[in-house]
Parts: sequence; C-alpha cells; structure tokens
Amino acid sequence: MQTLHNTTDSLIGVMKDVMSSIDDVNAALQQCFKLISDSSEEDIKYFMSNIFALNSLTDIEKASLATTVCGYLVERGFPSEYILKDTIDLFDTLLTQAKPFYDMFYAEVRSIEENDENRDEKIQAVFSNLIQDKEVVTPEMYRAVTAIEKFYPCAISVFSIDKENFYEARERLAEKAAYISRYNQGAYWLNTLFAVLFDEPVIMIDIDREVGFEGRINGIVDNYQLQHLLMSLPILNDGKSAISEEDFAVVNGSGEQSTDRSIESKWNMYNLELCSQPGWDVKVKNQANPASSIEYRNCWIWSEGAPADISFYDGYRVILLGKPAYSRSSRVQRAFRNLKAGIEVIKPLSPEEIGKWLNNTI
Repeated sequence: MQTLHNTTDSLIGVMKDVMSSIDDVNAALQQCFKLISDSSEEDIKYFMSNIFALNSLTDIEKASLATTVCGYLVERGFPSEYILKDTIDLFDTLLTQAKPFYDMFYAEVRSIEENDENRDEKIQAVFSNLIQDKEVVTPEMYRAVTAIEKFYPCAISVFSIDKENFYEARERLAEKAAYISRYNQGAYWLNTLFAVLFDEPVIMIDIDREVGFEGRINGIVDNYQLQHLLMSLPILNDGKSAISEEDFAVVNGSGEQSTDRSIESKWNMYNLELCSQPGWDVKVKNQANPASSIEYRNCWIWSEGAPADISFYDGYRVILLGKPAYSRSSRVQRAFRNLKAGIEVIKPLSPEEIGKWLNNTI
C-alpha cells in the first residue's frame, strides 16, 4: 500500500536524478497529490519539509518547482509552520549572497546620468553584462540572484498567510530585500509585502459631507485597495456599501484574487497637508468645478502608492476624501492571494473633532 511517506521518497529520488525529465517529475508528484489530503499531519510535514529542502538542487528549475509545490500547499490551507523557518533562512541566505552582486551593479549604475534618455536601456545592459561576467560574479552570487526571482512566490505564500509569519519574516528580511528590490522582481514583491501595515491607526474624513471616523487598517497593499475598502463602509456611503459583495470579497481577501471588472473611484484622497494650503477648502469643495482641486495634487494620496506613504500626524495616518478631479477607474483585484485586508471603524468623529483636524488645530 502506498503512503505519502514512501511516495515522497520516490519523488525526491526522481527530482535528484539528473536524467529525469519534467514529465517524470510531474508523474511522481501526482502520486503524492493523490494521497496528501488523506494523510497524517506527520506525513504531510515530512512531505513539505523534505520537498522544500530540494531548493538546493543544482537544477534551478527543479529547485523552483519544489518551492512552488510547497507554496501552493500553504495557499490551500496546509500548515505553513512546516516550512516557515526554512523559508526565512533560505531567503536570508540568498539575499546575503546576492548583495555583493548588487553592490557592484549599483557602483556601475551610478555613472549613468539620471537625465539620460537611454538610462533604462543602459542599466539593463550593465546588469546583463555583469551577471555574465564569471571573473567577478561567483557561481554563488549568480545562483542567489536567479533563485530569489525563481523562489519568491513560495515566500510570498508563506509570509502573507498570517500576521505572525509576516512579522517574523519582515524582521529578518525586510532591509535586505529593500536593498535590491528595484532591480530584482522577487525582492520587489517581498519589499512590497513588507511595507504592508497592520493595526495601523487612521483618521478618515469626507471633507464635503463632514463625516469621518477613527479606525485601524490591516493588510492593505496599495491605495487602490484602500479606496475600494473605503467604498464598502456604510459610515462614508450613506449607510450602505458603494461596491458589490462580490467586489468586496476580492479586495478584502476572502474571494477570488483578480477579475476583469473595474470600479470607478469615488474620491480624491488627500494628505492632511492639504489643510495648510491657502484657500484649499474653497477649491476642493467647488461643486461646480471639481477639477479646480488639481491645484493641490502635491497633497494627493496617489492610488499607485501604499498606505505607508500616507502622512503620519499625531499618531494617525490621516486620509481626507474629496470629490474626484476627473473620472478614473481601477481593476478589482488584490496583490497577494491570501493576505486578508480590512478597515475597522473604532468610533465616528464628532463635528468638533472633524473641525479640529480640518482646521489643523489638533
């Protein structure tokens, strides 16, 4: 009788065989998948920990497949703790090994003028030439740069599945991932994840209707998602939601990750600095000509940004909502499949409290 334990051993043998094809690997993997849902916790742990360990294989494609399989299982509800420490350790090692390459890369990039119209092409050429230079790039460096881009989906799955994993990984990896994030796709997504805020105090005020609340935000990756979640709150939307339940499930992390649907933005979002601009209230509240608020675009909270970019004042991220200067819409989706997001309303703001924030007298 086959068990997950012995089919795992068979899969490991196939993966380690330098002569095995991807078809051979997939056939052995399917035998494991047939058994995994009915297997014991001990056997599942054996499978995940031993398959994840194959990230060290010389064949980077097989190594990548091993991590992908484990990330897939985590996203389907299998225990992340079986590979959490190993995933953090692996990326700590890879990011450390990749750093000397990026030190050399940045040194060369600094010689390219910022206003050079061919800057991007020149940077790409520097990267391509350097990564192939075996005299200065060691095999360890080369593999690390490549492996970060190959293995990161598994890391995202493991680190985004709950807050505890997120904090443990961020403490070890955030600074190292940020260093290379501009020029490494895997590090870019890790850096994006590590910028997410949890239990972050916020003040939200609709400056036209003069309603608002004190609350907390959790798990919001970008300000598109922030806008969509704000549109679901009855306190800001005349006692109801301004988006469908289906779209709300997408943006809060309980539904599908991506759709072809789009939502028209309801507000311009502003930082509190708006309230220090001369005449802001007249132009931002201009019902006849909402486009006049473009004058204050230096105070806009850009949808492409993240909540961590929003100005912090007196212990809160302060978000002011006004009429949009022009029509714009965005796709209904979220960046990370299993990252749950939400806005908690702690208490409505009184007219006096709203006045203090808008008059900058807090």
